[in-house]
Amino acid sequence: MMLWLTACTPSSPEYVSDYDVVYTDYDKNYDFSKVQTYFMPDSVVHSNVGSDQPDHRFDAQILQSLKTNLDALGWTRLSENGPDKADVVVLPTASANAYGSCAAYCWYCDWGWWPGWGYYPPAWGPGWGWGYPPGMICSSYSTGTVFISIAEPDEARADTLPVVWVGILNGLLEGSDANINSRINTNINQMFQQSPYLK
Repeated sequence: MMLWLTACTPSSPEYVSDYDVVYTDYDKNYDFSKVQTYFMPDSVVHSNVGSDQPDHRFDAQILQSLKTNLDALGWTRLSENGPDKADVVVLPTASANAYGSCAAYCWYCDWGWWPGWGYYPPAWGPGWGWGYPPGMICSSYSTGTVFISIAEPDEARADTLPVVWVGILNGLLEGSDANINSRINTNINQMFQQSPYLK
């Protein structure tokens, strides 16, 4: 029976990085070949919901990975005059959310002995299960999202910038800082690899 259960159990991800998801989309009517310059702020905007203290540990890696990929496109970063002189504006945003859950479990629940009479030391009597009390498993984890948008400042309307490209990375904020930084770099690289039309 154990062999049968093992054979029928779907394989689960083995590494935290297996949960990372990268998504990109773009305005198919926009001509990216005309882009030569870009403006990107020196900081990442954080939009953490319910958190008073945004986590800036990975901002430097996000900005550096973006710069490396944007420069590889042949685009030049403008640091002066802000977005007014650049062909496009690159806006990095990050957010983090914490989740927690608990689940109850019991032994032999499907055998008709739940609830029922069982032996609970120190005496016989009504109990939860047949000599096995219920248990509780609790877990918590954090997820992080990096949202990159490329907008065209020349078409600004009423304080809004039309977005012509968007890249989204979502993954678990689990592991060492070095591991998370490495995954951020890998996945931002993936955003640009799956967007060959940018070049």
